[in-house]
Parts: sequence; structure tokens; C-alpha cells
Amino acid sequence: MATPLPAFVARRRPDWDSLKDLLARQRSGTLRLEELRTLDVLYRRAAADLAHAQTFYAGTDVHRFLNQLCGQAYGAIYQPPRERLASTLAFFRRDFPRTLRANGAFVAASAGLFVLGILLGALVVLLEPRGAELLVPENLRDFIARKEMWTDGILSVAPPNAVASGIATNNLTVIIVTFASGILLGLGTVFTLINNGVHLGSVGALCVHEGMGPKLFDFIAAHGPVELSIIVIAGGAGLMVGQALIDPGELPRGQALVLRGREAVKLVLGCAPFLALIAVVEGFVSPGDFFSSWMKAVLGLALGALFWTYLLRAGRNEPGGTS
Repeated sequence: MATPLPAFVARRRPDWDSLKDLLARQRSGTLRLEELRTLDVLYRRAAADLAHAQTFYAGTDVHRFLNQLCGQAYGAIYQPPRERLASTLAFFRRDFPRTLRANGAFVAASAGLFVLGILLGALVVLLEPRGAELLVPENLRDFIARKEMWTDGILSVAPPNAVASGIATNNLTVIIVTFASGILLGLGTVFTLINNGVHLGSVGALCVHEGMGPKLFDFIAAHGPVELSIIVIAGGAGLMVGQALIDPGELPRGQALVLRGREAVKLVLGCAPFLALIAVVEGFVSPGDFFSSWMKAVLGLALGALFWTYLLRAGRNEPGGTS
């Protein structure tokens, strides 16, 4: 004999509510790893309850509720395998540029901090050249004093592919530090951006002061626009993490960090292939005089324009792509 429906609901409702809660947390990305087993157990119990309801309470609200609940749980647990190549292409065609546009304020703030650092470093050295002793590393000051670029001998020490690999590794380190230091309430990212800007501005100002401005421009022209853009984007990602910690809004701080962090990671991962590409340019094109200065400048401007055109336009013509 079947249990009366109210008694059945009263006895099983706590498990159903727990399953609904776990499914909601799974959709929001806050489900912990150890809770996956509980999710599976509760789904199997709900499936048994659904079979019971189909037999004894067919057509009732409880039957329909359990049918919907089990369908949601099945879709969450047994997700079809994703096509990796298609997912990757969709990410770069749509998700990465949309994420950047949606968080443009953070990228703009990052650019402002970076430019502020450049201006501070340049002004210190231009107004008081002895300030270079504090801001420019000694080995670079020695090269500049001899009117030599420290990059001139790169290709004589290692082949271009090795140079590109080393540059990519170094650039990746800078990007990761700029992003990850955002966990320090964003202050780490702020410091990293300003510090890198001060270094670049002071070195550039010292080169100009010593008559080596054209040589520095010759080296950075080809890779500079894209490389500096990537640093700024990574800085924006770090500021997003810091903002989630300082002002989580109506969400718990941990949940806000997870949600904002997921968006920030998209920006960093999206920059990765462009970072590798520009390392190739910096290793093969930037050093030496095989390519003329104007060719390097044209290449750098073209790559920078293509990069930002992609970021600002890609995915706009697809559904939901107006951001």
C-alpha cells in the first residue's frame, strides 16, 4: 500500500531541497569538490523517488517536480563531452573579446596606472639625470654610457628560437605576477604596474638623455604595442580580483572572488597565444639590423591595430555579442 502523498513529501523533501541547493551552487561555480559525491547520492535517491511517484502519484505536482529535478541533476552530472577544438575556437572568437569589453573599465584603469609609472620614471630621470642611479639597473646604465644597446648581442649569444623561448618565459612570468598579485586586495597589481612603468619610463628617458632614443625605439617598435597591451590587460585582470575582495557587493566575498576570478582568468588565458606570437617577433625581428627601423615600426603598429581591432570587434555580430 502506498504511503499517503503528504507523508511521502514530508519524509523525502529535505533530500530534494539539498539536491536543489547543490545544483544551484554547481551552476554558480561554487560547488566544492567533496560535495560532488553528495550530489550523486542525492540524485540517485531523487531518481528512486521519481520512480515511486510515477507508480503511485502519477500526474501530481510532486511527480512533475521530481521529473524536473532529476532532469536538471542528470544534465549537471552527465554533461556531454565538449569538443575541445570547437570550444577553444569559440573562446577566442567570442568569449575572450567579450570578456575584455565587459571589463574595459578595469583595463583602462590598468593602462592609467602603467602610464602613470612611465611618466614618473621619465620625469625623474629627465629632471634629474642622477635619479637614473636609483631607477635604472647598473648593467643597463653601463651599456647606455658606452652608447650600446644591451640587446645588440642577443643573437650572437643564442639562436632566435632560443631567444624567443626565453622572452616568452620572461613575459609570461611578468603577466602571471601582474595578475596574481591582485589577490593582495589589488595593491600588488597596482604596485607591479607602476613599478614596471617606472622602469620602462626611466630607461627610455635615460636613453633619450644620452642620445640613444632612436636605438631604443628601433628595438621596441615591432613588439612593443602588443606586448605592453598584454601587460595592461593582465593588470586589468588583477584589478578585477582586487575589486572582488574589496567590494563584493551583495555576494559573499568568496563567491564574488570565484565569479570575478573566473572572468579575470579568461583575460589572462586569452592573452597567452598573443604573448607567444609577440615573443617570436621580439626574438626574430626586434634585435639586430636585418629589418630597418621603419619596417619594425610599421609591423608593430599593424600588429597593435589588428590586436585591438580583434578585441573590440570580435563576437559582436553573434547572438549576445553587443557588449
